[in-house]
Amino acid sequence: MSTHTYASYLEIDKLLSAQRSMTDSDDELLFIVIHQAHELWFKLAIHELGCAIAALQRERPSNGDCVIAFKRLSRVSEIQRILIASWGVLTTLTPDEFHVFRLTVGQNGASGFQSIQYRVLEFKLGLKYRTVHFDKLVEGVYQTLEFDVFANARTADDKQALENALNSPSIYDAVNYFISKHLPMFGVQDTAADGYAEPYQKQLPVFNAWRYVYQNRENEPELYQLGEKLVDLEDAFRRWRFAHLATVSRVIGNSAGTGGSTGLRYLRQAANKLLDEPMYPELWDVRNAMFSPTEFDIKSAGY
Repeated sequence: MSTHTYASYLEIDKLLSAQRSMTDSDDELLFIVIHQAHELWFKLAIHELGCAIAALQRERPSNGDCVIAFKRLSRVSEIQRILIASWGVLTTLTPDEFHVFRLTVGQNGASGFQSIQYRVLEFKLGLKYRTVHFDKLVEGVYQTLEFDVFANARTADDKQALENALNSPSIYDAVNYFISKHLPMFGVQDTAADGYAEPYQKQLPVFNAWRYVYQNRENEPELYQLGEKLVDLEDAFRRWRFAHLATVSRVIGNSAGTGGSTGLRYLRQAANKLLDEPMYPELWDVRNAMFSPTEFDIKSAGY
Protein backbone atom coordinates (compact mmCIF):
# COMPACT_ATOMS: atom_id res chain seq x y z
CA MET A 1 0.00 0.00 0.00
CA SER A 2 1.55 3.26 -1.10
CA THR A 3 1.53 6.30 1.14
CA HIS A 4 1.77 9.95 0.29
CA THR A 5 3.63 12.67 2.04
CA TYR A 6 2.54 16.30 1.99
CA ALA A 7 5.12 17.01 -0.71
CA SER A 8 4.27 14.04 -2.91
CA TYR A 9 0.48 14.50 -2.64
CA LEU A 10 0.72 18.16 -3.67
CA GLU A 11 3.61 17.53 -6.10
CA ILE A 12 5.56 20.30 -4.45
CA ASP A 13 8.75 19.55 -6.38
CA LYS A 14 6.94 19.96 -9.70
CA LEU A 15 5.14 23.07 -8.46
CA LEU A 16 8.24 24.85 -7.21
CA SER A 17 10.30 23.98 -10.27
CA ALA A 18 7.82 25.69 -12.60
CA GLN A 19 9.20 29.21 -11.99
CA ARG A 20 11.93 29.75 -14.56
CA SER A 21 13.23 33.29 -14.83
CA MET A 22 14.57 34.40 -18.19
CA THR A 23 16.73 37.23 -16.85
CA ASP A 24 18.97 37.95 -13.87
CA SER A 25 16.32 40.21 -12.34
CA ASP A 26 15.50 39.45 -8.72
CA ASP A 27 11.96 40.77 -9.35
CA GLU A 28 10.99 38.48 -12.20
CA LEU A 29 10.02 35.71 -9.75
CA LEU A 30 7.31 37.98 -8.34
CA PHE A 31 5.77 38.46 -11.78
CA ILE A 32 5.85 34.72 -12.54
CA VAL A 33 4.43 33.60 -9.20
CA ILE A 34 1.57 36.12 -9.29
CA HIS A 35 0.45 34.99 -12.73
CA GLN A 36 0.89 31.29 -12.04
CA ALA A 37 -1.18 31.71 -8.88
CA HIS A 38 -3.83 33.49 -10.97
CA GLU A 39 -3.99 30.49 -13.29
CA LEU A 40 -4.47 28.10 -10.36
CA TRP A 41 -7.29 30.23 -8.94
CA PHE A 42 -8.84 30.48 -12.42
CA LYS A 43 -8.80 26.68 -12.60
CA LEU A 44 -10.63 26.35 -9.29
CA ALA A 45 -13.15 29.09 -10.12
CA ILE A 46 -13.95 27.38 -13.45
CA HIS A 47 -14.45 24.09 -11.61
CA GLU A 48 -16.76 25.65 -9.01
CA LEU A 49 -18.81 27.44 -11.67
CA GLY A 50 -19.16 24.13 -13.51
CA CYS A 51 -20.49 22.47 -10.35
CA ALA A 52 -22.98 25.30 -9.80
CA ILE A 53 -24.17 25.12 -13.41
CA ALA A 54 -24.65 21.34 -13.18
CA ALA A 55 -26.70 21.67 -9.97
CA LEU A 56 -29.04 24.26 -11.49
CA GLN A 57 -29.55 22.36 -14.75
CA ARG A 58 -30.85 19.10 -13.39
CA GLU A 59 -33.96 17.83 -15.14
CA ARG A 60 -36.11 18.78 -12.14
CA PRO A 61 -34.06 21.21 -10.07
CA SER A 62 -35.14 21.87 -6.50
CA ASN A 63 -34.46 24.55 -3.93
CA GLY A 64 -31.77 22.24 -2.61
CA ASP A 65 -29.95 22.51 -5.94
CA CYS A 66 -30.24 26.30 -5.68
CA VAL A 67 -28.55 26.11 -2.28
CA ILE A 68 -25.76 23.94 -3.71
CA ALA A 69 -25.19 26.49 -6.47
CA PHE A 70 -25.13 29.31 -3.94
CA LYS A 71 -22.46 27.48 -1.93
CA ARG A 72 -20.30 26.98 -5.02
CA LEU A 73 -20.69 30.60 -6.10
CA SER A 74 -19.80 31.76 -2.60
CA ARG A 75 -16.51 29.96 -3.06
CA VAL A 76 -15.98 31.70 -6.40
CA SER A 77 -16.63 35.05 -4.70
CA GLU A 78 -13.90 34.33 -2.16
CA ILE A 79 -11.54 33.36 -4.97
CA GLN A 80 -12.30 36.69 -6.62
CA ARG A 81 -11.38 38.51 -3.41
CA ILE A 82 -7.98 36.81 -3.43
CA LEU A 83 -7.44 37.63 -7.11
CA ILE A 84 -8.27 41.29 -6.53
CA ALA A 85 -5.98 41.47 -3.49
CA SER A 86 -3.13 39.88 -5.45
CA TRP A 87 -2.81 42.99 -7.62
CA GLY A 88 -1.66 44.79 -4.48
CA VAL A 89 1.39 42.52 -4.32
CA LEU A 90 2.20 43.24 -7.96
CA THR A 91 2.05 47.00 -7.37
CA THR A 92 5.24 46.65 -5.32
CA LEU A 93 6.97 46.15 -8.67
CA THR A 94 8.29 49.53 -9.79
CA PRO A 95 8.64 50.58 -13.45
CA ASP A 96 12.44 50.37 -13.42
CA GLU A 97 12.32 46.88 -11.88
CA PHE A 98 9.77 45.63 -14.42
CA HIS A 99 11.61 47.21 -17.35
CA VAL A 100 14.62 44.96 -16.71
CA PHE A 101 12.73 41.79 -17.69
CA ARG A 102 9.68 43.13 -19.51
CA LEU A 103 11.69 43.45 -22.71
CA THR A 104 12.37 39.73 -22.55
CA VAL A 105 8.71 38.95 -21.90
CA GLY A 106 7.71 41.22 -24.77
CA GLN A 107 10.19 39.75 -27.21
CA ASN A 108 8.71 36.32 -26.54
CA GLY A 109 5.17 37.62 -26.94
CA ALA A 110 4.01 36.57 -23.47
CA SER A 111 0.99 38.39 -22.06
CA GLY A 112 -1.90 37.73 -19.70
CA PHE A 113 -4.08 38.73 -22.67
CA GLN A 114 -3.33 35.23 -24.01
CA SER A 115 -4.61 33.31 -20.99
CA ILE A 116 -6.94 30.54 -22.15
CA GLN A 117 -8.30 29.91 -18.67
CA TYR A 118 -9.18 33.58 -18.23
CA ARG A 119 -11.28 33.44 -21.42
CA VAL A 120 -12.94 30.23 -20.24
CA LEU A 121 -13.69 31.90 -16.90
CA GLU A 122 -15.31 34.84 -18.68
CA PHE A 123 -17.39 32.46 -20.80
CA LYS A 124 -18.53 30.58 -17.68
CA LEU A 125 -19.46 33.85 -15.98
CA GLY A 126 -21.51 34.87 -19.02
CA LEU A 127 -19.32 37.02 -21.28
CA LYS A 128 -19.60 35.30 -24.65
CA TYR A 129 -17.57 36.51 -27.65
CA ARG A 130 -15.15 35.32 -30.31
CA THR A 131 -13.47 38.62 -30.98
CA VAL A 132 -12.53 41.71 -28.99
CA HIS A 133 -12.28 45.25 -30.28
CA PHE A 134 -9.72 47.79 -29.19
CA ASP A 135 -8.33 51.08 -30.38
CA LYS A 136 -4.75 51.14 -31.62
CA LEU A 137 -2.65 54.13 -32.59
CA VAL A 138 -1.76 53.84 -36.29
CA GLU A 139 0.22 56.71 -37.83
CA GLY A 140 -0.99 59.10 -35.16
CA VAL A 141 -4.66 58.13 -35.43
CA TYR A 142 -6.57 55.65 -33.27
CA GLN A 143 -8.19 52.90 -35.31
CA THR A 144 -10.60 50.25 -34.02
CA LEU A 145 -9.16 46.79 -34.60
CA GLU A 146 -10.76 43.38 -34.20
CA PHE A 147 -8.84 40.53 -32.60
CA ASP A 148 -9.83 36.85 -32.64
CA VAL A 149 -9.24 35.52 -29.10
CA PHE A 150 -9.13 31.98 -30.48
CA ALA A 151 -5.87 32.98 -32.16
CA ASN A 152 -4.30 32.76 -28.70
CA ALA A 153 -4.96 29.02 -28.57
CA ARG A 154 -1.52 27.39 -28.75
CA THR A 155 -2.76 23.82 -29.12
CA ALA A 156 -5.78 21.91 -30.34
CA ASP A 157 -6.68 21.26 -26.69
CA ASP A 158 -6.64 25.00 -25.93
CA LYS A 159 -8.89 25.69 -28.90
CA GLN A 160 -11.26 22.91 -27.87
CA ALA A 161 -11.41 24.24 -24.32
CA LEU A 162 -12.45 27.65 -25.65
CA GLU A 163 -15.02 26.14 -28.02
CA ASN A 164 -16.51 23.98 -25.28
CA ALA A 165 -16.82 26.89 -22.85
CA LEU A 166 -18.24 29.23 -25.49
CA ASN A 167 -20.90 26.72 -26.54
CA SER A 168 -21.82 25.60 -23.03
CA PRO A 169 -24.23 27.33 -20.64
CA SER A 170 -22.89 30.12 -18.47
CA ILE A 171 -23.91 30.45 -14.84
CA TYR A 172 -26.59 32.96 -15.84
CA ASP A 173 -27.93 30.58 -18.50
CA ALA A 174 -28.19 27.93 -15.78
CA VAL A 175 -29.93 30.31 -13.38
CA ASN A 176 -32.45 31.25 -16.05
CA TYR A 177 -33.07 27.56 -16.70
CA PHE A 178 -33.73 27.09 -12.98
CA ILE A 179 -36.13 30.05 -12.97
CA SER A 180 -37.97 28.62 -15.99
CA LYS A 181 -38.61 25.44 -14.01
CA HIS A 182 -39.14 26.99 -10.58
CA LEU A 183 -41.27 29.98 -11.60
CA PRO A 184 -42.94 28.82 -14.83
CA MET A 185 -45.66 31.48 -14.59
CA PHE A 186 -43.21 34.13 -15.89
CA GLY A 187 -42.50 32.32 -19.16
CA VAL A 188 -38.70 32.47 -18.96
CA GLN A 189 -37.22 30.66 -21.95
CA ASP A 190 -34.29 28.27 -21.76
CA THR A 191 -31.35 29.94 -23.54
CA ALA A 192 -30.47 26.60 -25.15
CA ALA A 193 -33.11 27.24 -27.79
CA ASP A 194 -30.88 29.90 -29.36
CA GLY A 195 -27.56 28.32 -28.43
CA TYR A 196 -25.14 29.44 -25.75
CA ALA A 197 -22.41 31.01 -27.87
CA GLU A 198 -24.10 34.35 -28.49
CA PRO A 199 -23.88 37.30 -26.08
CA TYR A 200 -26.78 37.31 -23.63
CA GLN A 201 -29.70 39.59 -24.45
CA LYS A 202 -31.89 40.66 -21.56
CA GLN A 203 -35.47 39.43 -21.45
CA LEU A 204 -38.59 40.95 -19.95
CA PRO A 205 -39.77 37.61 -18.44
CA VAL A 206 -36.43 37.31 -16.62
CA PHE A 207 -36.73 40.86 -15.32
CA ASN A 208 -40.29 40.21 -14.12
CA ALA A 209 -39.19 37.02 -12.38
CA TRP A 210 -36.35 38.76 -10.56
CA ARG A 211 -38.58 41.68 -9.61
CA TYR A 212 -41.03 39.19 -8.09
CA VAL A 213 -38.20 37.46 -6.19
CA TYR A 214 -36.92 40.74 -4.76
CA GLN A 215 -40.40 41.89 -3.80
CA ASN A 216 -41.23 38.52 -2.20
CA ARG A 217 -37.92 37.33 -0.82
CA GLU A 218 -39.58 35.68 2.19
CA ASN A 219 -41.30 33.31 -0.29
CA GLU A 220 -38.23 32.77 -2.48
CA PRO A 221 -35.25 32.97 -0.11
CA GLU A 222 -33.07 30.59 -2.13
CA LEU A 223 -33.47 32.48 -5.39
CA TYR A 224 -33.11 35.80 -3.60
CA GLN A 225 -29.77 34.74 -2.14
CA LEU A 226 -28.68 33.34 -5.50
CA GLY A 227 -29.51 36.66 -7.15
CA GLU A 228 -27.44 38.52 -4.60
CA LYS A 229 -24.55 36.11 -5.14
CA LEU A 230 -24.68 36.77 -8.88
CA VAL A 231 -24.43 40.48 -8.14
CA ASP A 232 -21.45 39.69 -5.89
CA LEU A 233 -19.78 37.87 -8.78
CA GLU A 234 -20.31 40.68 -11.25
CA ASP A 235 -19.33 43.37 -8.77
CA ALA A 236 -16.11 41.51 -7.96
CA PHE A 237 -15.38 40.94 -11.64
CA ARG A 238 -15.74 44.66 -12.28
CA ARG A 239 -13.40 45.43 -9.39
CA TRP A 240 -10.92 42.83 -10.70
CA ARG A 241 -10.78 44.63 -14.04
CA PHE A 242 -10.40 48.07 -12.48
CA ALA A 243 -7.72 46.80 -10.07
CA HIS A 244 -5.89 45.31 -13.05
CA LEU A 245 -6.21 48.61 -14.89
CA ALA A 246 -4.86 50.56 -11.91
CA THR A 247 -1.94 48.15 -11.47
CA VAL A 248 -0.92 48.30 -15.12
CA SER A 249 -1.20 52.10 -15.11
CA ARG A 250 1.05 52.29 -12.05
CA VAL A 251 3.70 49.93 -13.41
CA ILE A 252 3.88 50.59 -17.18
CA GLY A 253 1.78 53.71 -17.76
CA ASN A 254 0.22 53.93 -21.23
CA SER A 255 2.60 51.48 -22.87
CA ALA A 256 1.21 48.95 -25.35
CA GLY A 257 0.61 45.38 -24.25
CA THR A 258 2.85 42.51 -25.33
CA GLY A 259 0.21 39.99 -26.41
CA GLY A 260 -1.76 41.80 -29.07
CA SER A 261 -3.62 44.30 -26.90
CA THR A 262 -3.12 48.04 -26.68
CA GLY A 263 -2.27 47.91 -23.00
CA LEU A 264 -3.90 50.47 -20.75
CA ARG A 265 -6.34 51.73 -23.37
CA TYR A 266 -7.72 48.23 -23.95
CA LEU A 267 -8.00 47.53 -20.21
CA ARG A 268 -9.87 50.82 -19.70
CA GLN A 269 -12.30 49.95 -22.48
CA ALA A 270 -12.90 46.48 -21.05
CA ALA A 271 -13.43 47.77 -17.50
CA ASN A 272 -15.86 50.50 -18.50
CA LYS A 273 -17.84 48.21 -20.80
CA LEU A 274 -19.17 46.16 -17.89
CA LEU A 275 -20.77 49.27 -16.42
CA ASP A 276 -22.69 49.92 -19.63
CA GLU A 277 -23.32 46.28 -20.56
CA PRO A 278 -23.59 44.20 -17.36
CA MET A 279 -23.40 40.42 -17.44
CA TYR A 280 -26.64 40.00 -15.47
CA PRO A 281 -28.63 43.01 -16.69
CA GLU A 282 -32.04 42.15 -15.22
CA LEU A 283 -30.60 42.09 -11.70
CA TRP A 284 -29.27 45.62 -12.14
CA ASP A 285 -32.53 46.79 -13.74
CA VAL A 286 -34.43 45.49 -10.73
CA ARG A 287 -32.38 47.88 -8.61
CA ASN A 288 -33.24 50.75 -10.92
CA ALA A 289 -36.93 49.85 -10.78
CA MET A 290 -36.89 49.59 -6.98
CA PHE A 291 -35.16 52.86 -6.24
CA SER A 292 -36.38 54.99 -9.15
CA PRO A 293 -39.86 53.58 -9.84
CA THR A 294 -41.21 56.81 -11.33
CA GLU A 295 -38.25 57.11 -13.70
CA PHE A 296 -37.89 53.48 -14.68
CA ASP A 297 -39.51 52.63 -17.99
CA ILE A 298 -39.58 49.13 -19.49
CA LYS A 299 -39.13 50.33 -23.08
CA SER A 300 -36.33 52.77 -22.33
CA ALA A 301 -34.62 49.98 -20.38
CA GLY A 302 -34.43 48.00 -23.60
CA TYR A 303 -37.18 45.41 -23.10
